Amino acid sequence: MKTRVIHLQEGQDRAVARNLRTAVLIGSPAVAPKGALECLALVWKDVRSVITSLGAPGVAVVAVDTQKLRVAGSMCIGAKPGHVNAGIVGRHGQCDLFLEGDGALSLRHLVVVVDPLISWDEPGGSPGWDVRYRLIDLRTSGGFRDEAGRQLEAATVEGPAFVFIGRYALYCFPTGSAEAWPEDAREAIKALPERLYSDERDAEPDRWRRGRHARSGAKDQWAEGSKVEDPEPMSDRRSAVITRVTSVNGPSRARIDELGEGDELLGTLEVQSRLGNDSVRVGSGCAERGLLLGRYSRCDTAGATSLSLEKISRVHLLVVRIGDDLWAIDTASTNGVANAGTGVRVHKLQAGDELSLADGASAVRWRPVH
Repeated sequence: MKTRVIHLQEGQDRAVARNLRTAVLIGSPAVAPKGALECLALVWKDVRSVITSLGAPGVAVVAVDTQKLRVAGSMCIGAKPGHVNAGIVGRHGQCDLFLEGDGALSLRHLVVVVDPLISWDEPGGSPGWDVRYRLIDLRTSGGFRDEAGRQLEAATVEGPAFVFIGRYALYCFPTGSAEAWPEDAREAIKALPERLYSDERDAEPDRWRRGRHARSGAKDQWAEGSKVEDPEPMSDRRSAVITRVTSVNGPSRARIDELGEGDELLGTLEVQSRLGNDSVRVGSGCAERGLLLGRYSRCDTAGATSLSLEKISRVHLLVVRIGDDLWAIDTASTNGVANAGTGVRVHKLQAGDELSLADGASAVRWRPVH
């Protein structure tokens, strides 16, 4: 099964991707001229064809140019049992979702991380699943924005979510069958679950729990704050009537010489090249938020002599904890990441693992405390 499907529109050519200087936006950020839903209605036919094309559980991300009001590109990321999958969005030719011509985007701007698939058997033997994904800004100056224009660093999502980077709207949908979404744009907009963009500390967990598991007909009950009694089995309550986009902190600035305050030490990333050796101590808090390795100033390894090589990308690797495991994600680096001689896009770090960056220019070893 294909686990990553990419489509580019408008004749985009990765080979001529220009290394434009990233702009700093001043004033009100650009949003879809008619709003997120109005813009979606105009391109719904194309969006629907993408989100129903994978034929397997996962996440589809469709980028819409809000100035030209048309789809600029898309990617589908399959969800895999026991394994993380990811796709990178940005202006670099190596990005999975390559978006050109907007200096407000960084070369490597955003990573979409799909958590390991959670599946179950419905009554009668038909399969069911939950798809959860994360949007993580790669510590850019602009981040990404929700539908209200609020700037975010990272978010966890179950269900559809709409965010903006530069002039592009990213419509993120869990993939499904063609029957899951109406062909008519107006009916599709009506079928969308409410999207609740909230902070991790927001005190509405009960509203979220009831919203996720209530039947569609019960929506008005929980909206009024009353308790929803739902005697039906879990298999009949899978239709989500709300999407919660939970804003969390993005990749932390752990630096190469210290842990975050109060952090529990998980282990050490030992980085080595012909220029020298460096150690990055990884704490629990930093691991949850993510650490960036590369030679750019926004990375945790900024100033590390071992990564001061032209073959190392400015943002080369994201290390982030998902569940109980630590994962290394290639952030669309030019010269790649390998483990035991095989190129990898996403790799679960085990004790003693060694990753080769940029065709052996540098090596990264994981040394856990336990």
